[in-house]
Amino acid sequence: MNLEQAIHQRWAASGELQSLLPADNVTTGTSPAAALPYATIWRKSGRTVCRTNAEDALDEVTLEISVWHDDHDAGRAIAEALLAAFDRAAFPLAGGDRVMQMRRIAESTTQSPHGTWQMTSEFLVRVHLLSG
Repeated sequence: MNLEQAIHQRWAASGELQSLLPADNVTTGTSPAAALPYATIWRKSGRTVCRTNAEDALDEVTLEISVWHDDHDAGRAIAEALLAAFDRAAFPLAGGDRVMQMRRIAESTTQSPHGTWQMTSEFLVRVHLLSG
């Protein structure tokens, strides 16, 4: 299970997020022609910070999660629930790998000319990889 799959699973397991936006409306990458509301998970960048002689590694991943909605207040509620679920979170991945910390580093809210709101949270994710 990769990082994006783990985030999707955690979204599905969160009662609050599920009630505001079902995990079926959360995709990885762009979501062309999706019906509003929806959310996207996008890996912006990643790098290995260090490797050890034990063959494990520490990676840093910059990840964006955007909520797309036609109603500002409803979109904001989803974005706040997203932060409550993921900011400063740690959780396991497959094969003993682990997200050591998922920390919010930026936020933005924009409105497109046709009225759709985009609430984006950018995270710095530190991942311990046993198989480096």
